[in-house]
Amino acid sequence: MLEVWFIAWCGVGAATGLELAGASGGDRTFLIIFLSFWAFFFFRVLKVVLWRRIGREMIRVTAEGMSVKNGFKDFGKARFFIKENIKKMEVIRRDPTHFIQNLDQSFWIMGGDSIQFTYMRGRFVLGKQLQEKDAAQLAKLIDKALRKF
Repeated sequence: MLEVWFIAWCGVGAATGLELAGASGGDRTFLIIFLSFWAFFFFRVLKVVLWRRIGREMIRVTAEGMSVKNGFKDFGKARFFIKENIKKMEVIRRDPTHFIQNLDQSFWIMGGDSIQFTYMRGRFVLGKQLQEKDAAQLAKLIDKALRKF
């Protein structure tokens, strides 16, 4: 569904671009502003479509610590966290009455992290759009792996 919507969105952009070519005055200004917003959502959804196709969230636990990488195939930068500074992994509890929290779990948004941990006064998240049960299992697995070394 997301890809069908994306293709339709491209059609809207193409039609607007064709209309812009023949517009003048206030119509031209309106279409330029419209295409600015259109481009914002185009790139936002393109990133999500690519994430769904080739994106990976990679978590590696070693004796020194843990690295987390959100990558598109081989592209992406890993963040490394020293083991001694990582506090317990915990599942992010979502309130079903909060609109923004539920929107973050939508299929057209790349966010929706499910696990958080504290690292040197900062809060970091991982586990994109996991069910609560799966997030709890992953958090326990990471905690166990960090203690193992």
